[in-house]
Amino acid sequence: MRPDIRRLAAAAAFVSLFGLTGCTREPEKPGLDEAAKLLLADGEKLLASQDMSAVGSASITERADQDEEAGCLKGQVQRFFRAHGDLTGPPYKQSPGNVAGLLASWLRMRSYSPIVDDLDFRDDNLGTTVVQHPTTGITFAIAIRNGQKPHILIVGKTSCYERGA
Repeated sequence: MRPDIRRLAAAAAFVSLFGLTGCTREPEKPGLDEAAKLLLADGEKLLASQDMSAVGSASITERADQDEEAGCLKGQVQRFFRAHGDLTGPPYKQSPGNVAGLLASWLRMRSYSPIVDDLDFRDDNLGTTVVQHPTTGITFAIAIRNGQKPHILIVGKTSCYERGA
């Protein structure tokens, strides 16, 4: 093959690759209001899931409808989803670590990824997990405890956004 043809073929391949990568941009992170709607929807679906009903029940205590500055830089806000509830049956029936893992697996099936190794925080009376959605920035922290009510504590939050954006 002649050197000119090789250069032309390499240039064509480069242009094709460049064109393809230009079309596969990362999806944009949603705005605060849209992220809050997604947070609430995922939280409600988690509470209504078969996984939740298999281990207990929880109800919403905060619906991601108020801007909060906690945990954000000055001039930024985020929204929170909070729920709590109890495990069914006697305390020894449910392993907190297994319950936290089960609820986290429900979220992982919806593209959430673990960001904290729950085994580092697990003991006989406490199971925790923290997962985050890669494109929306929504984070859920789940804590399950045997010794104290409420047994189930769920906190979801959006990323921080500029106030009024």
